[in-house]
Amino acid sequence: MPSPILVGYDPRTADRAPVQFGAAAARFTGAPLIVGSVFADSAVVGQMGHGQMDEELADDAAEALDHVARDLRTDGIRTECRPLAGTSVPATLHRAAEEFGAGLLVVGSTHRGEVSRVMPGSTAERLMHGAPCPIAVVPHRWEPGGGLAVLGIAYSESPEGREALDAGLALARRAGASVRVLTAIRPRRFGRAAGGRPGQEQTSFDAAGSEMEAVTEQILNIARRSAPEVEVEPDVSAQDAAEFLIAASRNVDLLICGSRGYGPTRAVLLGGVSRKVAAGARCPVIVLPRGVPDGLQRLIGTSAQATA
Repeated sequence: MPSPILVGYDPRTADRAPVQFGAAAARFTGAPLIVGSVFADSAVVGQMGHGQMDEELADDAAEALDHVARDLRTDGIRTECRPLAGTSVPATLHRAAEEFGAGLLVVGSTHRGEVSRVMPGSTAERLMHGAPCPIAVVPHRWEPGGGLAVLGIAYSESPEGREALDAGLALARRAGASVRVLTAIRPRRFGRAAGGRPGQEQTSFDAAGSEMEAVTEQILNIARRSAPEVEVEPDVSAQDAAEFLIAASRNVDLLICGSRGYGPTRAVLLGGVSRKVAAGARCPVIVLPRGVPDGLQRLIGTSAQATA
């Protein structure tokens, strides 16, 4: 059985973007959908007092979830809406994801401002510190449009990059989607630029071009072995990785990123490429934490070994 998708819905903002993405993901993976809203438990608040609450919470989530449930009944998705009592949205969603065995936790980005939507201290940012499963960050007021037809995968020559590629190919195969594999390489540099000061180096475009060709062939070889039926387009560029992925997010329906190859287990790359991409991307971004077995494969009821 696929692991469920848990969506954190905030009844105070009434932003349906996370719910809409969760429904779209449930539709093409076959995973059940759980929509949870965190509300202030009156008994706990009475013991602690509002001054000790981590943040302002809704007093009741039942009515808001009733509206969500009515809208989702027409989608034919196995859906359950649950009020989640707690004193902190990130902590309560983290606990619920573990209790439900979620294969994906979906949250919305902040609606304050146009840039850096994963703000310090936000629910998405705090959940990334010790995520129990992959996290999807959905831009404010995102709409599904034509569905999730093109999946973008951030690939690097690392175990984390290969994990993201395997997970994305498995999802694409299940959904009948095409894949755009996105790789940013650092150009090789040789010597000193003509007339330049010490420390200024000249880029060899021939070397960069050769590396781009090698990475492209590597991506195609992996795709042919893992998912020959999936249409794969490699997109390799010599530029800053975060800037490249954010620009590419305008042309894909979903972007999948891995985390860095060091740091604590179950942590997302904080302060690095994945966090910058989650903050600035124009489409939903799924980030795979380190050390979470099988990653997204649990959403479709398969193992990582089955897709290798």
